[in-house]
Amino acid sequence: MGLLPRDPDLRLNFPARVGKAEEARFVYTVRVEGIISASTADFMVSIIKRAQRDGAEALVIELDTPGGLDISMREILKEMLGSSVPVIVYVSPSGARAASAGVFITVAAHIARHDPGNEYRRRPSVSVGGEKMDKEMAKKVVNDAAAYMRTIAEQRGRNVKWAEEAVRRSISATEKEALQLHIIDLVSPSWRTC
Repeated sequence: MGLLPRDPDLRLNFPARVGKAEEARFVYTVRVEGIISASTADFMVSIIKRAQRDGAEALVIELDTPGGLDISMREILKEMLGSSVPVIVYVSPSGARAASAGVFITVAAHIARHDPGNEYRRRPSVSVGGEKMDKEMAKKVVNDAAAYMRTIAEQRGRNVKWAEEAVRRSISATEKEALQLHIIDLVSPSWRTC
């Protein structure tokens, strides 16, 4: 059984079943590295839908991203927020980051965790279509992103104030700070310790 992602930075591991046959449980894992693009969104949306359709116990997204396209991020978030299957975002391996769109994806997770030694930050949006924004447009973009982040943080019971400040002031946090600030749930060297 297999599904070939369109980008070389996307990988899917199909489930390992555990337990007795009548109690078999499985978890889908997907590795996402690099920029959040339209093809990333298509792939992740299809995997979330597949995990729900197949009755997976959970979906683990192993994430390492500098960010990406707002529209692609929002497609992923809509699917994550509406998922009946818990989505675990695991920022890994050590040295990985969840920047910009990655912050939103991590905050939207049912369970958010980091490998030790990772970075978590929101970078400001500075352009639209490759062109520099004027001050008024930049302000509108930041206000929209901040409101969206507040909504997601509230829905997942995360630190709303920090989430908004991450957007407005482009603040960052180490994995230990993110844990103390209640942005993520766990810091561990494996997602399997959920």
